[in-house]
Amino acid sequence: MSPRRARVLRDQGASDSPGALRRHLIDVTQRLLAAHGAAGLTTREIAREAHVADGLLYNHFAGKDDLVVTALVERAAELVEGFLAALPEPGAATLEENLHVLAQAVLELTAQAVPLVTGLLGQAALLGRLFDDIHDTQAGQVGPQAAFGAAVGYVRAEQGLGRAAADVEAAAVVELLFGACLSRAFVGQLGEREVAVPAVTTEALVGVLLRALQGPGSAAPSSPRVGDRPDRR
Repeated sequence: MSPRRARVLRDQGASDSPGALRRHLIDVTQRLLAAHGAAGLTTREIAREAHVADGLLYNHFAGKDDLVVTALVERAAELVEGFLAALPEPGAATLEENLHVLAQAVLELTAQAVPLVTGLLGQAALLGRLFDDIHDTQAGQVGPQAAFGAAVGYVRAEQGLGRAAADVEAAAVVELLFGACLSRAFVGQLGEREVAVPAVTTEALVGVLLRALQGPGSAAPSSPRVGDRPDRR
C-alpha cells in the first residue's frame, strides 16, 4: 500500500489496513449524506473530503452508488438499533407515559430516516437497491422491519398485561403511529415552506392511541386539538 493512500489514516492514528480505509470512506460518505444528501454527490467530492486519491474508492467498492448504498444501509441500521434501545418497558410506567416514549422514539427514527430516502428520489434504480439491501435480513443488518415489529411487540405485551384492550389490532395501532410520524418527517423536508395542514401535536397523537388501546367507554384523558399546545419532548 502506498504511503500516500494511507497518510490520512496515519495522521488520525488509525490503522491503514484495507478494512480501515473502507471504514473511513463509509464514515466520510455518511457525513456528506447527512450534510448535503445524495443529490449531486460525486466520487471526486467523496475522495476530496476523505483526503484520498479519486481512484481509491474503486479498490473497496464497485462505484460511488455501491458506497452510497452501503453508507445508507449502515446508517439505517444504527437508527433502528437506537430505536430498539429507546422502546418503553411494558408495565414499567403508565400506559400513557409509555405511549409518549414510544411516540417520541418513532418521531426521532422517522425524522432521521426519511432524509436518507428523499435524497434518492428521482434515482429509481438506486432507491430500489437501497430498499432491497435495507430489508435484507440475510445481510446481518437490523432493518426497519425490526423497528415496526418491536413496536407491535410492545403493544401486544401491554395487551398481555391487561393494560390495553385485547381486541385492538396492535399492528394497526403501530401503523397509524408510524404513518403519522412519517408524514410529519416528509413535510419537514419542505423546510420553511408553509403547508396547508398543521402538524398534529405529540400529545394529540398519544391521546388518540390511548383511547384506541383502552377501548370504547374508557376514561382516557381528553387530547388537545391540533395546535393547542406544543409537542411534549
